[in-house]
Amino acid sequence: MCFVKEAEPVPTVGVVLNDEKPQAQEVAAEMAAWLSDRNIAMGIPLTKVTELVQSPSEELRSRLRQLDWVVVLGGDGTLLNTARLVAHYGIPVLGVNLGRLGFLTEIEIGDLFPALQRLIAGDYRIEERMMLEAVLVHQDKFSDPVYALNDVVITKGDHPRMIQMEAAVGNEVVGNYAADGLIVASPTGSTAYNLSAGGPIVSPEIHAMILTPICPHAMDARPLVVPQDETIRLTVTNAHGHAVVTVDGQPGLPMLCGDQVLVKKAPVTCRLIRLAERSFFRILREKMRQGR
Repeated sequence: MCFVKEAEPVPTVGVVLNDEKPQAQEVAAEMAAWLSDRNIAMGIPLTKVTELVQSPSEELRSRLRQLDWVVVLGGDGTLLNTARLVAHYGIPVLGVNLGRLGFLTEIEIGDLFPALQRLIAGDYRIEERMMLEAVLVHQDKFSDPVYALNDVVITKGDHPRMIQMEAAVGNEVVGNYAADGLIVASPTGSTAYNLSAGGPIVSPEIHAMILTPICPHAMDARPLVVPQDETIRLTVTNAHGHAVVTVDGQPGLPMLCGDQVLVKKAPVTCRLIRLAERSFFRILREKMRQGR
């Protein structure tokens, strides 16, 4: 009896690019040719990922389900939006830095094709990053949940006056704040807006949430690290506030007095492809030096 060995499935590589960066289009074309020479399929490059996250079509969902990996050509902002787009499908993401600092991206553009070769060979590891789930409550009506890799933030928007907010963990009120805003950050987001506002840096291996006030009008208002299994409830309490809630820095939604945002650990994670054996603390040291 003759046995025929089944052919191994051909992977499909997705590409998300920041179309505001001219280099991204060129690199995507080079990448398509490189993959084609190796009989590897490349999905149609996705652009305007912010809009895709907000209203994904059934056609887009079907295309995402076919992908084995996603390569992001852009900076941290493009990767953040991509993480929100593919988290439900468990697709690993490789970030290629075309931006300035590139805290989340794994490689620089010159390392792209050696990195793809390693992906094909299976020579990589997956790093799971905790994400946040946020729900807006307006007049006792709950919005659909949205997900964030970095942070959920309530700010005063473009209004000059501070806003009044109450923060609670579970059913326990932990503080009332007069401030420019409040940040709820994930460990990944601890090095973003949270860090600029004076919050602590938290290793991504620690699953927790960080509550940090922005320019509070009180000397004793300090950041707070909250366990991963809690829910943080933020309530706008002043009648004249012009509050806005944003997720990962995207255009926000207005909040009125009495509106709430509920933030907790998301049921999905961001799966980052890692090729280099660099610890979080080494990356932190290198990127902090670049950001000077």
